[in-house]
Amino acid sequence: MSDIPALLYSILWEERDLLSAANLTRKHGLAFLRLAPEIGIAMQTAIYPLRQANEALKGQRAWRFEGAAVLVP
Repeated sequence: MSDIPALLYSILWEERDLLSAANLTRKHGLAFLRLAPEIGIAMQTAIYPLRQANEALKGQRAWRFEGAAVLVP
């Protein structure tokens, strides 16, 4: 009668906590950034001048671009 899948309501209504267990140093971060292109990870950014920060926020809220907005001086 409906296309809505059944849910496990015990999972839906119980409280959950999302915790990060990652301990990352600057060295680890730099190593990952060097490795990322080799394993197919690509960043997508939309660059805005700092004076257009409000436009960047509006664009992000309206899904006008994928990835992250980057503000530059």
